[in-house]
Amino acid sequence: MSLPVSLHFFKPAALVMAMAAVMPAIAQEQIQIPGMNMPVAASTQPQVVAKPAPSPESGPERQEEPQGEKKPRLVAITPGSVENPSVPASVVKKPTPVQPIESRQDVVVASGTNTLIPISRGQINRLVTPFDNPHIQTVSEADISTSGNVIYVTTQDEKPVTMFVTPEDDESVAISLTLLPQGVPPIQANLILAKNVQGLASGMPVTSSTNYSGQARKWERSQPYMDTLRSLMREMALGKLPRGYSFGALTSGNKIPACAQPSLSFDFSKSQLIEGHDFRVFVATAENVSARTVEFDHGSCTHPHRAAVSAWPDEVLEPGQKTEVFVVTRVPTEVPQSSTRPSLLQ
Repeated sequence: MSLPVSLHFFKPAALVMAMAAVMPAIAQEQIQIPGMNMPVAASTQPQVVAKPAPSPESGPERQEEPQGEKKPRLVAITPGSVENPSVPASVVKKPTPVQPIESRQDVVVASGTNTLIPISRGQINRLVTPFDNPHIQTVSEADISTSGNVIYVTTQDEKPVTMFVTPEDDESVAISLTLLPQGVPPIQANLILAKNVQGLASGMPVTSSTNYSGQARKWERSQPYMDTLRSLMREMALGKLPRGYSFGALTSGNKIPACAQPSLSFDFSKSQLIEGHDFRVFVATAENVSARTVEFDHGSCTHPHRAAVSAWPDEVLEPGQKTEVFVVTRVPTEVPQSSTRPSLLQ
């Protein structure tokens, strides 16, 4: 006995069964549904991904963060030797080394003669005088100060700075200076005093450079004459300079001591000249060139103004042995022997 089935009940049920049957065929390009002939693209169907069941050990699932805009990938490219060839060292420009500027000057000055000295404008300048405590007479508005035997001068103006410089206790000696401000580095001028004396026949001034030092004069005259010579020799032997003494330059006008002794060879080619106010010291070497022992004779060295002679560290020399020889001379006081009268016909 057959039961009648309503046609309206069959159509919805058949549609549901057909949809369940075609779920595994998602990847196909077309899906056939009974009663419907409609091509459907597989890419438009939502894909269902089965998620694994969470285990008891695992924690709660992390919510997937929405993917933002993708950033471009950066790739570092190292240039090769072909793209960036090396530059030869000869082509590379080398920095020019800074050349040192000599700012120290030795200036010979004379009493009664004006001397022009360039100085730095806007910078401090240093003048080393031969006086212990120099006195300055000037009408310049420059900043002028003293410290010991040194004068410091600073000016912002382009006008020359003029001054007279005299020792503390002697107004008969005066140095006349004219300082010319220029765009140069700071200047240090070492003033060396020269004495002017009248010649006998020609009447022309004869200039001899002397190291006028107030400190040396005080040291030399603070004790008797013989004690000064002993102290001077002791300082020379110890390699020291007495207060106020300085190294001088040997010029053609200097009279070098004459030393001669058998078996000894004296060398003044590299001698030293050490100047004070009243004394000068010549330092040379003596070598035993014989095959026997020789004792140095103090009388073997002569000079027109000899004051003392000594040798250190040895006076008895073995063959081939050397020693230093010290010859102390007095600085002569140059006084003209007679006065001259200029001719009216000239």
